[in-house]
Amino acid sequence: MKIEEILPAASEDQKAFILDHGKVENGKLKYQDDLTSYGWNIKRYNRLKPGAFVLNRHPGKIQQDRKFEIYAGGYVESISEPDSEGNVVAKISHPFKIVPEIKQGDTLIENIKWESKNKKEGSWEHFWNQYGMNEISFNDFKELTKSINCIPINDEITFDDEDLTTTEVSVLEEYTSEGFTVTIDENGPTHKVKEKMFKGIARKPNYEKIQKAKSKIGALGEEIVLDLLNKKADNDGLMEPTHVSKKEGDGLGYDIKAWDKNGDEIHIEVKTTKSNYSDGFEMSWSEVEASKDITYKYQIYRVYDLNIETKECKIRIFEGPVNEENFKLVHTRVAVYKK
Repeated sequence: MKIEEILPAASEDQKAFILDHGKVENGKLKYQDDLTSYGWNIKRYNRLKPGAFVLNRHPGKIQQDRKFEIYAGGYVESISEPDSEGNVVAKISHPFKIVPEIKQGDTLIENIKWESKNKKEGSWEHFWNQYGMNEISFNDFKELTKSINCIPINDEITFDDEDLTTTEVSVLEEYTSEGFTVTIDENGPTHKVKEKMFKGIARKPNYEKIQKAKSKIGALGEEIVLDLLNKKADNDGLMEPTHVSKKEGDGLGYDIKAWDKNGDEIHIEVKTTKSNYSDGFEMSWSEVEASKDITYKYQIYRVYDLNIETKECKIRIFEGPVNEENFKLVHTRVAVYKK
């Protein structure tokens, strides 16, 4: 895909930056630093603002061949409040990987006529900002990215729900749905799904940590939806919903059993993520099959944009059945048996 297909529409005064990643002190990253976040100290640099387009750069000094590379990017969704020392963290949404990376020496970058920076011919000396945050013009950004190919990185690929802050982890240790502010949004943002050739990305995910984080976030989402349904039942005089996945176990194809005003049964599956997309969730075969049972009404409560620290989230409700007529289904796993 092209970058303009991944990032939000540019504003009239669109800002753009190239950010250096990989700053290490005492053998560890100095700031939070990955595809979906970027940390720095505002006492040294404070020009990056929400709404900016960013490209990620590995400086030559941390590369084995001593040549810098521009390898990824995204959109600055928000910036945290500074801590006592002035450290902040930006949340990067719409992340993407550049394939292949733009390397120092490549014709593309060596021949750019920079509008916003001065570059010595044949040299990169004194070009990059010493604090690792380089503001460039939007025209420079477009020139640099106009002919490159990208792979969008969503929460199924980067496991965004694994990237929990220390505070979020502590909250999840004894998670509670009490006090959450829930916004029902029937038109939440969705992924742009396009047919494309697969190109693998090398990574070493911590599957144990990923599964633990997803399980806890999933359980929290179910409790949030159950609270919402209990309040609705009280207000409308309906039968009290049942948390079947907790009482009877997984495998039924849904998490909660509820009833409508006519006394008809509703089977509800809950899908929860920190991602700000309302779709792109995965379902098991049993869940898909359960959604096709015409005996009951089937709904998916998609809990998304979950902020564990501020206790806020959005919910979008999808109606079953889950089939090719109602949804675009992308198969991400294949079971293989010997003939």
